[in-house]
This record gives sequence, C-alpha cells and structure tokens, in this order.
Amino acid sequence: MLPDRYDDTSIELEGNELNVIDIGQGDTDNSTIMHVPSIAAVVGGDVVYNQVHMMTAETDGRSREDWIANLDQIAALNPETVVSGHNRVGAPFLPKTIGESQKYLADFSRVVDSEDAVEDIVAKMLELHPDRDNPRVVWHCAREAVKKRQPE
Repeated sequence: MLPDRYDDTSIELEGNELNVIDIGQGDTDNSTIMHVPSIAAVVGGDVVYNQVHMMTAETDGRSREDWIANLDQIAALNPETVVSGHNRVGAPFLPKTIGESQKYLADFSRVVDSEDAVEDIVAKMLELHPDRDNPRVVWHCAREAVKKRQPE
C-alpha cells in the first residue's frame, strides 16, 4: 500500500511546530527541508552538506546557482542548529555549513568552467577542499559535468 500524500506545510510535535519547506534545488530537484523555529533548527536534507564532498552530478551551472540561492533561504531562517543530510560522522551541526556549502558549489562551477579534463577538475576540487570526506563522489560529479558539456 502506498502512503498518502501529505499536503500540509507544518507538523505539530509535542506542542512544537515543524515547518516543511519545499525549497527546490539541492543535490536533486524538489528538495525539502524542515524548520523548527522553537529551537532555531533546520534539517537541511540534500541541500546542506557538512564536511563531505557535495553530490553535484544532477546539476549544471544554472541549477547550482539555484542551489546557492536556496541556501540563502535557509540562512535567512537564522538557524542556530543545521542538521545536514550528508554529514561527516561526529561533525557539529553548525550554521556555518550553509556558507561552506555555497562556497563548495561556487568553487565547483568555477572549476568546471576552467578545467577541461575530469582528472583536472578532481585535482582542483581536492586541492580546494582537502579535508572533506568521500572524495570518490568528486570523480562521479566531474565525469557528469564533463558529459554535460559534450553535444549529444
């Protein structure tokens, strides 16, 4: 049996309102986040990353710009706690991950625009972001970015 679609934009849990926000572009289209105003928290799902390489394979330059703008929307909520959908084990849930995610996306777009080969994109991203976990994802994302540049 399929679950019923939930169309409300908020959920009450133990007297606290949890706002469901259809934010749009994250690492995939139609991403959703949750905002809990009573504790100044955001659960960022596939939009905010924390100390891991970001999955950009389903994006292009335009959608990465949209993703960066969606991160601005999250920052405007003024969260004190940001729980990322992709998080290094043990990393703190800090709001600075919003800006760090934006920087990563801007760096990736800039590198893809300036480097031709997959290997060069990977090398540059690992140089710019050497302390992030899961470098394997950079290879996949670089291959996809190069494919998107090639005429079909």
